[in-house]
Amino acid sequence: MALNLEGAPLSYQEASAKDPVVNAILGGMNPRHILSSGLAAMPVNANGMPFDMSHIYASGNVAADMLANVTAEATGRVLATRLYNMTEDKGMKDFLSFLIARDTMHQQQWLAVIEEMGGLNASLPIPNSFPQEHEAQEHSYYCLNTSLDKPLPEGRWSSGPAYDGHGQFSAKQQPEILGDEPLLGNARPGSGAQSEQIDGITSPKP
Repeated sequence: MALNLEGAPLSYQEASAKDPVVNAILGGMNPRHILSSGLAAMPVNANGMPFDMSHIYASGNVAADMLANVTAEATGRVLATRLYNMTEDKGMKDFLSFLIARDTMHQQQWLAVIEEMGGLNASLPIPNSFPQEHEAQEHSYYCLNTSLDKPLPEGRWSSGPAYDGHGQFSAKQQPEILGDEPLLGNARPGSGAQSEQIDGITSPKP
């Protein structure tokens, strides 16, 4: 953004800097960019996080990967539209308009793959190759309220038929304890724990 404004009339730069986001960037919001690279291009995103490929999802399940792709394109399009609304530069708007259009195509493309597989209903639950009778189905379709002082709000996601047509949504207002109290072993000597933890004494020594 700072480079896009380079060479622009001072009055335009000052007017742009009234926006707090633009002002922060013009003021050197990421000093690491100067200290580490002298403003040279770095393989990092706008927040300084390295591109280490950890954002690429490849699960080996086509339906899961296509849904991940749709989500990635959707959030990318959100970012591009925000940038579009932040700039008045025609060239930048044209560039972002192209990216927004491609994100539209990519969302539709990945959804079309799911449609070729029989649609979202046919793909759920993912993986649909796992026999659903082998899961603890009593826990498959209820929404759990973990708030002790607020009731669970009513919604399509908490009552009525589940989206996959295999169950009925319900709600549980209080968490249910599904096991015994765990009995943890004592800490090992030399581990740096407190004496009470090593000896198994629950009350502190006098």
